[in-house]
Amino acid sequence: MGPPKSLMFIFEAIEALESYFPLSFQESWDNSGFQVLFKHNILSGILLALDIRLETIKEAKQNDCNLIIAHHPLFLQALKNFDYKFYPENVLYLATKNEISIYAAHTNLDIAPFGLNYHLCKKFSLKNFFMLENLKPVFIGELEREQTFDEFIEFVKKTLNVPILKYVSSHNRSIKKLAICSGSCADYIPKLKGFDIDAFITGDLKHHSAIFAQQNGINVIDATHFYTEVWSKDVLFECLKDLDVNVIKSAKDYIPWNYI
Repeated sequence: MGPPKSLMFIFEAIEALESYFPLSFQESWDNSGFQVLFKHNILSGILLALDIRLETIKEAKQNDCNLIIAHHPLFLQALKNFDYKFYPENVLYLATKNEISIYAAHTNLDIAPFGLNYHLCKKFSLKNFFMLENLKPVFIGELEREQTFDEFIEFVKKTLNVPILKYVSSHNRSIKKLAICSGSCADYIPKLKGFDIDAFITGDLKHHSAIFAQQNGINVIDATHFYTEVWSKDVLFECLKDLDVNVIKSAKDYIPWNYI
């Protein structure tokens, strides 16, 4: 048994996190930051998650973690009523009952220079990648070698561990230059029309966005919201792993869809 860990308050861990991902980076519509706060409680452990469900709260309790840091906020709009039997109020109720603080690092994690989309560029081993200044948090970079679109689809599936994905094929050029934006960034497709890219990786591709891409020569891969953002736990872990407290990644995150 190692030496006892030094005492740390919950807000001190968050101060360390916000040195990497300031709340000032978040979009105006977002709700990054504390969802539930027991500010002066001593930190017993940190659970990192993509989403916050009842299973997440139970997992935190089982692992003696009284702080959950998630990518997705528990709620984006103010609650006008509270029914503890239904999501997300049931999660809020259980967290409060067990004095588990909840914090979300959402669009501030996406937009940060070394945040989630930077991490995805590294996963794909892109060269010369950079964030578009006027189109945050989209990154553009180049593959190490050109690939056919079929090869590229398999490369994406393997890199992100995606069992199934959908895509728009609008040209037969080799794939070399990519745009990447995690989560739900299909609305950026019209703004990417003027950029010299061979494919765009994102999630939540909608019907009309797919038609626009197809008609305007933009190959798009919808690698799902989940599989482009579940890596947020790795980004958070790298920033917090040296704290003198137990930091673990949730094993309870799962994609909400079923496929046949």
